Amino acid sequence: MSERTPDLCAAYGCPLMGVHGVSGKWYCCCHFNANPGLNDAITAELHRNKPLVDRAMALRRAGVAHGALENELVTLTKEIGQQRDLTTEMEAE
Repeated sequence: MSERTPDLCAAYGCPLMGVHGVSGKWYCCCHFNANPGLNDAITAELHRNKPLVDRAMALRRAGVAHGALENELVTLTKEIGQQRDLTTEMEAE
């Protein structure tokens, strides 16, 4: 693992840039306002989606915020820790 830089998200191991400040720490779009108990699961999901993360980071480092791409990352991580209704899923099949 490479050395952490101050521009990265404050959640341990997160590969995204911190863009939302909270109490002197900066969090990425996926960890911001998330349950801290889910930080590791969110980070793991981001690592599983490395190509999207790499594109988002390249754009951020170029000074560009790509809202649709970052929203896609948020969508991938927002349901972590939420239970789904098994009955609904089975009925849909």
